[in-house]
Amino acid sequence: EPEPEPEILDLYQFQPKVQSQEPSSFYHPTTAEIEVPNLEDVERLLKQLEASNPVDDLHLASVMEQNTLKIAQASASLHQQEEIQEWEPEPYVEPEVVATAALVEPMVEVESIVDVEVVEASAVEDAIELNTQVELATQSGANFAKDWTATKREQDFQVLYFDVNGVTFAVPLDELGGIHKLAELNHLIGRPEWYLGLQTSRELQLDVVDTAKWVMAEKLKDETYKEQYQYIVMLGESMWGLASTQLMGTELLNTDKVRWRETAGKRPWLAGMVKEKMCALIHVEALIAMLNAGLDVKALDK
Repeated sequence: EPEPEPEILDLYQFQPKVQSQEPSSFYHPTTAEIEVPNLEDVERLLKQLEASNPVDDLHLASVMEQNTLKIAQASASLHQQEEIQEWEPEPYVEPEVVATAALVEPMVEVESIVDVEVVEASAVEDAIELNTQVELATQSGANFAKDWTATKREQDFQVLYFDVNGVTFAVPLDELGGIHKLAELNHLIGRPEWYLGLQTSRELQLDVVDTAKWVMAEKLKDETYKEQYQYIVMLGESMWGLASTQLMGTELLNTDKVRWRETAGKRPWLAGMVKEKMCALIHVEALIAMLNAGLDVKALDK
């Protein structure tokens, strides 16, 4: 038999072979164009740096001074806080209460002292005012006693009787200034309590007296009596008029029917008493003087 032919693969021996390959890379350096600096600009910049001092522009002295102050304040605050923290609260609880009590007591005392001083000052003022009124009344009383003259008449004379709150008064007709109907009154500030008001009658300004309050203020309970006033009895040639409740008529009076007063005493406005009617006969001149002086019927009792 013929020998088999060898396989083709056996004829060739495969050997590994190194292959050369160029290295590959993804980095591609860029070549930048280098600009050459301008020598003139460099020289100018160097000159500016030499002329200026950057340290001076920072104002280090001012900044250091401010920082020093802040550090000092912080140290002082820290020192105070440390001192406060060193205090123990318990020992100071009691002094605070004592201090509060000590403060409250003088305030109360001061207020009481002020009240006392105000009261004393008010009392002193009232006393001075009262003494002044008494002195004026005394002086007026002395003047009345000195200037007062009795009005005893030698002949019969006519009188007008008028009523004031149930009390009858008499005034000589020859000393009567007239009679007016009571109308609307203007109340003036600063006048005495017995001043009823100012009434305008034609061209006259009449000063109207609250006769009841002037004569018998202590017997008045309220102000309702004023509603009964209807007339004004004028005194002589003055502008003073007595408010009257009712006109009781006139009478020819015998001089012996009057118990005449010979001295002014404490009632200078009283000329005498009409015996039968037991009413006061008014001393017109003295009454006008008392009204001008602002005195009432009790002023001369002090």
